Amino acid sequence: MKTFMRFFQRTVLLALLIALGTWLFYIGREHRVFLDNKSIERDGKNFRALEQVNVSVNGGDPIELLARDRDVAVTVGPKFSIKVEVLDSMGGDVARTVEMTMEPGFGKDMMISLPLLNAARGDFILPPPGAASAPETKSANP
Repeated sequence: MKTFMRFFQRTVLLALLIALGTWLFYIGREHRVFLDNKSIERDGKNFRALEQVNVSVNGGDPIELLARDRDVAVTVGPKFSIKVEVLDSMGGDVARTVEMTMEPGFGKDMMISLPLLNAARGDFILPPPGAASAPETKSANP
């Protein structure tokens, strides 16, 4: 009975250590968030790049993006907040503000299409650059 109890205690302790390690990995995970301000076509409709946008991730310094720009922000943790300020054509006044909280989970990188986000589309999250699978190469052997 004593051996069984010792085995049970060690198994529970091991399970708790694994759960703690997974939780620490989850809350400490670093994510790269690509901010894409390029024109995109979805469902036969073209969404033009925004002329000028200021994007703030987790309340940090705003990143200024012009049309056809792409930048990256780095964040740590299971959640992050994003604030997108679409500026008018003169680049002075804020025409529209979009704020939201996102959860990338265990994924490392993600790309946000700012024109789709501004149009309130649900499919504004795109695969990050380089995430597409490489084309298969045929071997030279006959």
